[in-house]
Amino acid sequence: MKKGLFSFAFALLGIITFGQTIHKGSLFGLHILTPKLKEGVTMQDYINFCRNRWIPETEKAFPGVKSYLVKSIRGEDSSSVGIIVMFNSESDRNKYWTTTGTMTEAGQAAIKKLGDALGKDSEKYEIPSNPDKYNDWLVQ
Repeated sequence: MKKGLFSFAFALLGIITFGQTIHKGSLFGLHILTPKLKEGVTMQDYINFCRNRWIPETEKAFPGVKSYLVKSIRGEDSSSVGIIVMFNSESDRNKYWTTTGTMTEAGQAAIKKLGDALGKDSEKYEIPSNPDKYNDWLVQ
């Protein structure tokens, strides 16, 4: 929990530092991933894939969503990476996900676009595992 909050705070500081406007009512999702990498794949390979392919394609598939990749460098689990997902509002998030975390029809369509764009690229890096851990944070 401390690691997640530290990562979130660090990433939020980075977003502010680089000029992003964060306003009251913005919503951030923090997803913590501990990938099970395939043999021969390094964490840096996975990070490069996320940064250069997965995040740009996700932002195309989910209009209005901005994502940032963070890597845990110390703490309880330094083998984790995180994705900070930024929405302008709660209603923007609700276009794609229900309150229980399942996909809406728009979310399912976006996931299909993402899958079509990435093809089988993501399967080269990671062994499928349990869903990630996440929290959504509303800026007050």
